[in-house]
Amino acid sequence: MYRKVVYIVKSDLAYYPPCLSQIQMISDLGIDIEVWYGSSKQTAIDIMSEKGIPFIELVDLRGKYSGKLDVVSNWLAFRSAVVKRLHQLDKESTLLWFGTAESVMPLEGALSGFHYVVSALELYDDLPMKKALLGPLCRRAVACTACETARAYIMKSWWDLESLPYVFPNKPYGMALRRELPLSCDVTRRIIDELGGSDFVIYQGILQNEESVAEIARALKLLGGHYPLVLMGIDRNGMAPRIKKVYEGTRYYESIPAPKHLEITSRARFGVVFYDGANLNKAFCAPNKIYEYSSFGMPMLANDIPGLTNTVGAWGCAECVKMESNSIADALTKMDADYDAYAKAATAFFEHTDNLSTMRHMLADLGVMRHGH
Repeated sequence: MYRKVVYIVKSDLAYYPPCLSQIQMISDLGIDIEVWYGSSKQTAIDIMSEKGIPFIELVDLRGKYSGKLDVVSNWLAFRSAVVKRLHQLDKESTLLWFGTAESVMPLEGALSGFHYVVSALELYDDLPMKKALLGPLCRRAVACTACETARAYIMKSWWDLESLPYVFPNKPYGMALRRELPLSCDVTRRIIDELGGSDFVIYQGILQNEESVAEIARALKLLGGHYPLVLMGIDRNGMAPRIKKVYEGTRYYESIPAPKHLEITSRARFGVVFYDGANLNKAFCAPNKIYEYSSFGMPMLANDIPGLTNTVGAWGCAECVKMESNSIADALTKMDADYDAYAKAATAFFEHTDNLSTMRHMLADLGVMRHGH
């Protein structure tokens, strides 16, 4: 029986809402949990502090060198920091839980005698070296988790796992169904002031697949420019100014640390989610966005790939179409005309997913003890 969970994330804990959700669920189920992380923005630290969850910052050397040397340096520093602390743990009564595959990979060869869980947020089918490294680590784990059902079966087949990974869709934990979250900081107040209370279409996250975003911009132009297009997130390739040239109603805002970004999202009329489907990881996508959007009862514009047609499409809260301006314009017009039905379906989709029950079941299966037992 495990008396304690040590939850480990290599870098930027706040960047991974699925990890924060798992941490909070384990804690709320009365399990003794301690969090080790390489780095984190203050938002995640505040969440753990409010819940009384103990945490330790280790090391995050990203940016010290350039290219692959930076990755190697960071992995080695993280490995050294974790191994130093592992020696202080009782192997029999402690369950290690790696919140991302990137958190367990640097520990290859250093986990002998430890019992651990691997939560894989990606499949890595486009990164063969990482995929090959992850397989044996998952086979030696006492359990694995995936964030989408097809991914769980793919992982089991690829790596000949003894049991199917537990599935935790990327639904943020503790979110209530409500619209228009209170504006809690100057950044979100400024953005909403700039938008002037108008309905808008939002695309949030890492800004990529520029041509598809351009098609959305063209569609909104076709519809007469009634809806601003809000792009919110990391724009590594500087695409936002180019999209603005396509559609002058485009507004770009840099990434806002979770969960404060939801103060903006909660005021959108439609949420956009799409992936190019170029590999299994993207085709069977498991985005946080679909749960963030649906928590606000928000209809979604999506593209026609399995990870979206089998979820928000099947539930009737999204139109899953080709990312082509005429199809997009038709989809938005259709959802606009029957908005309440799509909104009701979004709420039903959100409420249907019960990750806390899955976590309770998983912890019982693994023999993790509650406080005082």
